[in-house]
Amino acid sequence: MTNPKTFIIFIGPAGSGKSTLVYAYSRWLEEVVGIKTYKVNLDPAAEYIPYEPDLDIRYLVNADKIAREFGLGPNGALVKAMDKIAENIGDIVNMFSNSDSELVLIDTPGQMEVFLFRDIAFKLVEQLRKVSKNIVSIFVLDADVIKRYEDYAFLSIISVAVQIRLGVDVIPVINKIDLTPIDNIVGDVISDVDIVTKNLKGLGVYGEMLKEILNIIALYSKATRVPKVSAKNFIGLEELHRIVHEITCACGDLT
Repeated sequence: MTNPKTFIIFIGPAGSGKSTLVYAYSRWLEEVVGIKTYKVNLDPAAEYIPYEPDLDIRYLVNADKIAREFGLGPNGALVKAMDKIAENIGDIVNMFSNSDSELVLIDTPGQMEVFLFRDIAFKLVEQLRKVSKNIVSIFVLDADVIKRYEDYAFLSIISVAVQIRLGVDVIPVINKIDLTPIDNIVGDVISDVDIVTKNLKGLGVYGEMLKEILNIIALYSKATRVPKVSAKNFIGLEELHRIVHEITCACGDLT
């Protein structure tokens, strides 16, 4: 394999369509671009996955089995399962790090706080860095919760928080535009920051705070564009891939 392996970590709250985006993006890459992908499911409590994982963590660590073994509820079992994965993350990464796929797509639990707020998040990235420097995260949010300008500011802030936690570049993505079209905002943080901040003026101190934060994000963020996609209808995947490529390719410059 001549190209360095790229790891893409998908993060998003329950119902954002994160796993469906993994399916759609992997299928688009393989059928349209001709790039072979390796799909990893890191959710030990997933009941349904819309794609066939090449590595399914449920066969190694299963939240349902842990719940029965230790008499735990769903949340407690998931926490214990994620801690168990974190303890063995080196061996788990070794299982897919030598695959012949150029892109490895890593799907994380819908309860994203269990992933982000525990050791698993930075331990995963730490192990991935031993294999390749090309690591990026895609933060997926449902278009239905991005209806106001302050919602758009919230998306940007959360994306930066995820970036700080993981220590990798994060691409915020608005999914399900087939259900809730977003027409007010073009989708480019750099060009739209003035539009967004202008419409935050009526929010008083809260609006001023968001305005200052957005200006800082626009100044330092590498992922300057926010692609709008429909994983269900395969919309916006080309733009998403272009941003992934520009972030992970030395020749790309989003600024």
